[in-house]
Amino acid sequence: MQHDTEKYRRIFEGMSPEEIEEMNRLNDEEHQRQAEAFRTGYEKDICYLCNKPFKTISKSNPCLHWLLRQCKFKKKDFPKVYEKYGYGNIAAYIRWCANQDRFLSNINDLEGEKSDRKVLSYTVKWKNVEWTFDCSKNDFQGHQGTSIDYPHYHFQMRIDGRQFINFNDFHVPFTDHDLFILKNSMEQGDWFKQNFGAIGSGMQDAVSVELEDILEHTIRSDNEDEATYHFSTMIDASENPISGEEIYEIQKEAERTGKSFAFVAQKRLKERAKVQTVISPADSIPDIASRTEHKRR
Repeated sequence: MQHDTEKYRRIFEGMSPEEIEEMNRLNDEEHQRQAEAFRTGYEKDICYLCNKPFKTISKSNPCLHWLLRQCKFKKKDFPKVYEKYGYGNIAAYIRWCANQDRFLSNINDLEGEKSDRKVLSYTVKWKNVEWTFDCSKNDFQGHQGTSIDYPHYHFQMRIDGRQFINFNDFHVPFTDHDLFILKNSMEQGDWFKQNFGAIGSGMQDAVSVELEDILEHTIRSDNEDEATYHFSTMIDASENPISGEEIYEIQKEAERTGKSFAFVAQKRLKERAKVQTVISPADSIPDIASRTEHKRR
């Protein structure tokens, strides 16, 4: 099925600001409704889609909560899940779960770590489970002249670091809806963007926030494993030396207020010193699992 993304751009450009606002509002409302239902169920270990506990599996009614592996889900059951749910649904569900466990930093979808050859390449962690989505440009076009000449992605799942589903076990087809969303995101990215809502955000969203907002709104974490960001702050006070005592006071104020050292230093020293802060993702975010693509002869 071909998707003419230019056609959708023309439709979008023909809409009034009021129509766009109304469309976004309806989207947001639906997302809020689903997110609320998801959270309510999650707190009771119940899946909001099938209303059954995470620990149950019903072969006649495949469900996304199987992927949490709280039930007796086996690798051979995976096609039942992806035949019922498209990539967008699967990705949203596990991202939402990951963010209940640890917000943002359980999802490594950093663009800077993704190869140019990839359409998708990111890893999501939840408790003892890790999932990775991988799709090269070749996968997205389908391997012409082979039995897998349809657009597809590869999926890896690890439990306690051990193999459960490997990348080469399945060629998971994209649905028409997935292709519509992904193609528009890739070709019309200036006005169309796939996102998974606030509760599905990952590290790419986290590092896209304005520096000042990150400094102002983050709270310090004494546990590196729970941190989202890593701050490196340099203070250049060569023209107006600062005492060790003042640095100690800044440290104490940061601890007392829960703010970062960088934020307090910027505030207290802005007239007297150059304070530079480099913000990077925390070391504790999961690594993106890499897939070796086999050359076809």
